[in-house]
Amino acid sequence: MADSSPTIPTPSETPDEGLAELGPNDILIAVMGITGSGKSTFISLLAEGEVQGVGLHAFAYKDTRKVYLIDTPGFDDTNKTDTDILKQVAHYLSMTYRKNVRLSGIIYLHRITDTRMSGSSLKNLSMFKKLCGEDAYKHVALATTMWGNLKGANLSLDTGEAREKELVSRADWWGLMKERGSQVIRHDGTKECAMSIIGSLIERRDANGPVQLSIQKEMVDDNKSLENTAAGQEVNKELTILREKLQEQILELKDGYNDALKDQDNKLAAMLLEQSEAVERRMAAASAAQEELKVSFERLHEEQREIWVQDKMRMQAEEERREAELAETKANTERLEREREEAGERHRIEREENDRKREEAEARFQQALKQQKTEEAERAKQDKIELERRQRQFEERFAWERRQHEQQMQAQMQHMAQLQQAKPEKTSSTMPLLSMLGGVVTAGLGLMTMNIPALASGVSTFVDGMSNM
Repeated sequence: MADSSPTIPTPSETPDEGLAELGPNDILIAVMGITGSGKSTFISLLAEGEVQGVGLHAFAYKDTRKVYLIDTPGFDDTNKTDTDILKQVAHYLSMTYRKNVRLSGIIYLHRITDTRMSGSSLKNLSMFKKLCGEDAYKHVALATTMWGNLKGANLSLDTGEAREKELVSRADWWGLMKERGSQVIRHDGTKECAMSIIGSLIERRDANGPVQLSIQKEMVDDNKSLENTAAGQEVNKELTILREKLQEQILELKDGYNDALKDQDNKLAAMLLEQSEAVERRMAAASAAQEELKVSFERLHEEQREIWVQDKMRMQAEEERREAELAETKANTERLEREREEAGERHRIEREENDRKREEAEARFQQALKQQKTEEAERAKQDKIELERRQRQFEERFAWERRQHEQQMQAQMQHMAQLQQAKPEKTSSTMPLLSMLGGVVTAGLGLMTMNIPALASGVSTFVDGMSNM
């Protein structure tokens, strides 16, 4: 199963190992600006691989020269203090200078969609100027970015152009740098435009030589501590102002705390005490940050190496954790796959067993149905034979009874005939009797044969005979 999570960068063997391949004639360009100004995006247009953190990113320029871009953090990082960022940037720039690798130029990026110069933007710009120094301005490209985002930010092109003019018109923004030779360029977000900016800096480097930044000269050539560099003094000034504000807040909170105790408002006193302690922690952090500026280049290098070692150990631990998670995920996946296959096999066996049982039940049903039909057919056959037998018996008995009856009737008829011959004078009186006897015989025959008309006729003859008696 493919792992879609981001790759953890592998650290170099030493913090500055990436600088080892650089030589005095290589093209080295720093990319600076606040967070979100487009530094990583700019570098990604040209360099291959993931762009993350301070480091070198190489690409071929016109297939003849190799260019290295330095991706630097902005001085508005929410996870690091300005002191930490300054130490990181100062160390990297000083290391390149110490190895006789000079910058060919600096690109400073600024979002044109920012309708005002925010506090973080002003701080970044001020730090940028202090790091570079006025002598390096002619090697600076001031590039506005995100022109394509003006419409999405509900801004017009005219607003962007007006903002660009304002940046250049104010000496404390870009005005002085432009006067001292900095280029003001619009970056449209394309690779061609990014390559054009690189090309203009290379041309200036070839014409005027490489760049010496103020921070490089101060820390390496002048052997100044970081707090005594122009950039260090700028950070120290900001920290001093912050400490003064925090001190005022602490005093106000303490006064409010004391007033709350006097008024016996314990809830308010507890809240103010908690706020005061939080501000005091910020005060302590600001003081520690000022102390951290008191480092030489050598000490800064040692500190950065210690940080690098800690980061390396952290990344290795993270890599081990990820590998363990991947191994566990793989094991779970394999287990689930086995369980799925086993469940599938069980399902197949159960299905086959159910099919077999269903087929057997169907066969039994068909057999029972066949047996039932056979038995029913046999019973029907026996019933037919029995019915035929009874019918024959009935017919035979009926025939016998009929013959017996006919014989009796003949005997009676003969007897009556004899009586008639012996007594002729009584002929008239015997005729109704004979008529009644004939009716009885006819009705009896009709009843035996289920002949309704014969039965009715016999009854009628019998009734007529009676009436003539």
